[in-house]
Amino acid sequence: KFKQFKFSMNYGKLLVALSIALFGFACGSGAGTNTATNQQNVPAGTATPAPTPEDTLAIGRKLFKQNCATCHKEDGTGGKITIEGKTINPDDLTSDKIKKFDDDKITGYIFNGVEDEGMPAFKGKLSEAQIREIVRFVRVDLQKMPEPTAKQSPR
Repeated sequence: KFKQFKFSMNYGKLLVALSIALFGFACGSGAGTNTATNQQNVPAGTATPAPTPEDTLAIGRKLFKQNCATCHKEDGTGGKITIEGKTINPDDLTSDKIKKFDDDKITGYIFNGVEDEGMPAFKGKLSEAQIREIVRFVRVDLQKMPEPTAKQSPR
């Protein structure tokens, strides 16, 4: 009788352990299953809209307004302006002349400045990534040029 009791007690423990494990698995309390989801009530068949090009230019737009618009105006057209008692004539960034510059040339002007024309260097104020965002904003928003696509690797 003792062996039979011991066997049924071990069987009972195993059954309880399996029940707890199954319950835990069914309720999602297992390791790695406690993740948050961000679901919205969207009617069936409604696709989430892709970000518009204007949304992707937000960083460059903000940086341009903070660092460039005082001289080049918010629309990028530039023109004569007096700053700190000095009259300068910032380039019209929407002109064909500037549109023909490659991105690296414009980036260099922003990074190093153009002392003879009164443009300050932004190398200590803006990172290279921030300057590239400004150039992208100027190209796409102000100059109305198409957004560059990722380069495909040769086959």
